[in-house]
Amino acid sequence: MGTTVGNILISYDVDAKNPEVKAALLQLGYRDRWNFTGQTKIYLLPNTTLWHPNKSSDQGFIDMQTVCNGLNVKLEKAISVKATEFVGI
Repeated sequence: MGTTVGNILISYDVDAKNPEVKAALLQLGYRDRWNFTGQTKIYLLPNTTLWHPNKSSDQGFIDMQTVCNGLNVKLEKAISVKATEFVGI
C-alpha cells in the first residue's frame, strides 16, 4: 500500500476522452510539467503521465479511478508511484 504522502507520478491509458481525463486530473492539482529549483527550463511529461507534489500513491490511483468513473471512461492501464527524483529531457 502506498500511503506515504509526497511526490507521486501517475501514468495511465484510457479507452476514450483523454483530454477530459487529463483536464480533470489537472483540476485536482496534478501537473504535466516540472522544472529544477533555480532553473527556468520547463520539462513536459509524456501525454498520459502526471505528477502531484502532495499525495500518496494510493490516493493517486483513487483519483484516476474516480475521474474515469465520473467521465464514464474505461481505465485500461494505470500506475501510481512515489517519485523522489526527476530526470528528463
